[in-house]
Order: sequence, then C-alpha cells, then structure tokens
Amino acid sequence: MTAGPILSVSGLSIDYELSAGSLFRNRLVVNAVNKVSFDIAPGETLGLVGESGSGKTTVGRAVLRRIPAADGSIMFDGRDITHLTGEALRRLRARMQIVLQDPYTSLNPRMRVADIVAEPLIVHGLAASAREARAVVADLLERVGLPREAAERYPHSFSGGQRQRIGIARALALKPALIVADEPVSALDVSVRAQVVNLMQDLQRDLGLSYLFIAHDLAVVRHISHRVAIMYAGRIVEMARRDAIYERPIHPYTQALLSAVPVANPKLQRERRRIVHPGESVDMVNPPSGCRFHPRCPLASDRCRQEEPPLTPKAGEHLVACWNSNP
Repeated sequence: MTAGPILSVSGLSIDYELSAGSLFRNRLVVNAVNKVSFDIAPGETLGLVGESGSGKTTVGRAVLRRIPAADGSIMFDGRDITHLTGEALRRLRARMQIVLQDPYTSLNPRMRVADIVAEPLIVHGLAASAREARAVVADLLERVGLPREAAERYPHSFSGGQRQRIGIARALALKPALIVADEPVSALDVSVRAQVVNLMQDLQRDLGLSYLFIAHDLAVVRHISHRVAIMYAGRIVEMARRDAIYERPIHPYTQALLSAVPVANPKLQRERRRIVHPGESVDMVNPPSGCRFHPRCPLASDRCRQEEPPLTPKAGEHLVACWNSNP
C-alpha cells in the first residue's frame, strides 16, 4: 500500500449526453462534474455535500469506475485507474465497494441474506458457494450487529436499519480499503441513523477503512467526517477540516447551507441569522459563464461573471473557489 492518499482525484470532469428530442438533431452535452479534485487518506472520511443535482453521486460513481471520466485522473492506492478495463478493473473493485442509499431496493428480495453477503466472495473466486462461505458470512453479520441466524432469512423480514447493516456486511466481504457511501442513512428513520453512522465509525476504527461519504444531511456529515467538501453545480466550492467548515465557512454558498441547519436549542435557533440567496439553481444544460454561483451571490463582481475561480487556499488548508470572499 502506498504511503500517500488511498484515493486521489485530480481535475475530474464528467459529461452526460442528453437527447434533443430527435434522432437527427445534435445531442446536448451536460457537464455534470467540472474539474473536481480531492484526496482521501487511509482511514479518513471525506464528506461530500451538496444539494440535489450538484454532482456528488456522479463523483462517487466515477470513483468506482461505473461511469467514464471526460477529463482528469483517478488514482487509487498509487495506481492510475482512470481508464482501467476488463479483468484488472474487476479485481480492483474488490478493494472499492459501495453502500447504496435505499436498503429496501439494494437487496434482492428473492435471495437469503447468506447468499447476498456471500455473492461477492463467489464472484471473486474466494468461495465456491454460500455454503462454503457460511463461516465468513456469519462473522460479517456479527460484525455489523446482526445475529448469525439472520443468514437464513430474507430481506423483507428486516427493518430498514437492519437491511442497511446487511448492505454494509456485503460491502465488507472482500475486505475493501475504500467504501463509497452514497446517502447511506437518508432512507432510514431518524432514530436509527445514528446507530448506522456509529457502526460505520466503529468499522473504520477497527478495519482502517476510508470513506467517501456522500450526503445532504449536514448534521450526519459533521458527525462522521474528518474533512468536508461542498459541491455546487458540479464543482467543489469549499473544502476544509470538518470544524473549519462548520465554524468558519468562507464561501457564500456554504454559509447559506449551514445557516439552514436547525439547532436543538430553541433560543439559539431564534437568534440565528438565516442566509438566503435568491435565484434559481443552475441550469446545467446552459450554465452561466465564470463562477456558477455568481447569479445568486451577494459578492459577485465582473470578474466572477467572466472567470471561473479555482479552488485555492484561503486560510491554511482551507480551500475556497471564490474571487471575493475572505477568511
């Protein structure tokens, strides 16, 4: 294993083609992710936050090589995997796993839990059958807080939180180094979200896992992340250590996002200033020139309308993509 980052993404851009409504018209190209760069160290969690349509799930899928990159590079454990294909890509995926958003649809209802958790082992040739993998499956279920006898049951007999634990057990089967967790608790009841997040933290401590934790719930992201990256319209606009982001946000969009997070104390909640930037979300088919946030930004200048700001240090390791904001 390399001594550097387990994952290094540099200048990643992702394009989607949309039909213009006719076979004979030119197809529209949407730049869903634009020049995104970040690193994740071994044993670290990077929280990737943004509103719906910001491109955060697309970044996760690109990291796992589920969709091709239009530009940029993806390095995993010191190896360039941007254009990896075939058997080499299949072997790589043993070390990069995903925990999906909806535990109700990510598990095959016709398969027993034993078969679901054993499937990665069988696909990668580490077991010939679920029967052969029985001991490994039982250990994995216990590790995620489920009884061994759960292996013989079907997904419909479990709660949402328990199903997500099964999904996590399946992701752990091949002993990955990196897990992309795509909104892993958003479909769960509030009462069980903390349990699943705490489980993921325990597994990280015990197994040395790295997480790319994709979410829009800022409270959950603060609890689990070491660093946080804020996405807007396909770009990372701010990235820093967790406490720096939550206590000293610099980018106007980040400030608005955090001002919307409720606090438990009613008195403090009444005293907080809610920041609202008027305007509509970016039309990704026809994004504005320059900074994509400038039509809604109170700090916007002519330079913002013409030049796209790079993600640069504003205070130590606190990176911000803004021409006019100051720490």
